[in-house]
Amino acid sequence: MENDYRNIPREQLNNNIPKGRGMIKWQPFATMPEQYEKIFKMIEDNAKIEKPIINEDISYQNERLLVQLLNQKAIIRYWSEGYEIFIRCLVEYLDGSSKIVVVSKDNEMFHIPFDNIYEVQDAGYFIDD
Repeated sequence: MENDYRNIPREQLNNNIPKGRGMIKWQPFATMPEQYEKIFKMIEDNAKIEKPIINEDISYQNERLLVQLLNQKAIIRYWSEGYEIFIRCLVEYLDGSSKIVVVSKDNEMFHIPFDNIYEVQDAGYFIDD
């Protein structure tokens, strides 16, 4: 009597033997993209920071420096949606009524809320890239 089912003709095999899971066994790997998305989201959330507390003295110094740097290059560090942004740009316009600073970099305009700016530096001494 043959014990290896591969050598037994198909007609003689018992039809009630389960076939097994077949290719279904690979289905658990279908969750991997979702897991990677969750991991990347967690890493992204860990990179976020709280909005820094900006006291009146720092705010006043930043405002004075921005007024002095109108139409000049500046380095501005500010907070936006959980991230610290560092930009070297040209200060175009200060809007006192809406408290927004308009800057340009590479022919693109940025509107930065003044309340989010926590450091301003003169960038006139930097060489353009």
